[in-house]
Amino acid sequence: MYKSYIYEDIENKLEEFKELDKNFSLDKDGLYYTIENKNEIIAYILLEKNENNYKLKRIFVKKDERFKSYGTKLLLFIINKKIKKGNLIVGKDNSISDFLIKIGFKKKEDGEFVIEDVENKDFRKKEGQKTVIASIFWNIILATTKIGFGYIGKSRALLADGFNSLSDVVTSSGILLGIHFSNIPEDESHPFGHEKIESVIGVIMGIFMILTAFELGKGGVEILFSGEKREVPEMLTVYFALFSSVVKYFMYKQKIRVGLETENSALIADAKDSRNDIFASLGVVLGILLSIYVNPIFDLIISILVAVLIFKEGVSVILETTDTILDKQDMEFIEEIKKYIYENTDIKNVHDIMMRKSGDKIFLELHIRVPKNMSVYNAHKISDDLENSIKEDFPLVKNVIIHLDCLLN
Repeated sequence: MYKSYIYEDIENKLEEFKELDKNFSLDKDGLYYTIENKNEIIAYILLEKNENNYKLKRIFVKKDERFKSYGTKLLLFIINKKIKKGNLIVGKDNSISDFLIKIGFKKKEDGEFVIEDVENKDFRKKEGQKTVIASIFWNIILATTKIGFGYIGKSRALLADGFNSLSDVVTSSGILLGIHFSNIPEDESHPFGHEKIESVIGVIMGIFMILTAFELGKGGVEILFSGEKREVPEMLTVYFALFSSVVKYFMYKQKIRVGLETENSALIADAKDSRNDIFASLGVVLGILLSIYVNPIFDLIISILVAVLIFKEGVSVILETTDTILDKQDMEFIEEIKKYIYENTDIKNVHDIMMRKSGDKIFLELHIRVPKNMSVYNAHKISDDLENSIKEDFPLVKNVIIHLDCLLN
């Protein structure tokens, strides 16, 4: 259980802290955080706040409980839950430098370690949420106007395009939920984090698009072969279809920008849907004009083509997002990692490189060969240095597992 203490609270538990750590010091302005089991303190951290920055003064884990990741868990709890803004700084303590780098700290030129601008850990979430909320707002407006004026203006194509926008409201709402849940920090039950829920949402979005397309297409085909009289659409429906294409263009530009910046597969899929909606709305314009000046059947044909377009994009979204769920290998990235290792280290053999993606994060596994008479300490150091270097130079790599093999004679 995680707990926080201030100066007044510590006074009541002073003996317990001193019994845990003989070098414990009481800091009047300090912030104390602990992990406790049955009210027994297992580990604690002391932070000192200075303006918008936090300095880690001490981290201590009970001797019998070390090497059980309590220090890592407590530090991640501080980073993810307690520090809302500013830098987290650790002094020049070489005894835990490897531990700090694994957590995500960067070593500065003066020897200190820092996680800069902790609030940026929420950038991906905030940008994604802001973009999707704007998308929901505009799709509600488009769906309402196109369905309403499609009905009033007797245009089935505009009506179909309106239901397409209505489906976008549902899928965007799903993406909004995905962004929220995927940004929940990793925990003991989900050590790889929750980012993969974005891909799950992407698949659901694709299925919903296919179902929407089926219903729209089915209705259009039934009318096409029913032989009933077709009405000529009103000219005003053209303007709403044009308005829709303009709005969808700006929605596409915003979604694709944020999606690529944040590596959000669900948002990228939604951007592609908006891009196709541009052509769908322009197709509606063409269909309405042909219906007015040539034959009313064109409005119906365009409504069916819009349904086919939605169906095609739904299938495409499912195929793309399932690649992430099924851990499809990015061979270009794997070759880039291999080239990086050969060009920047003395390692002569790297093989069996595998990767998996979870949201924007990459998890790597690879094998390297070291001399068979090398000490465990030196082999471990090579492995640690390589892991830290890859994570430093490839920011999207969250974790690296390195298996050591011996060089064959």
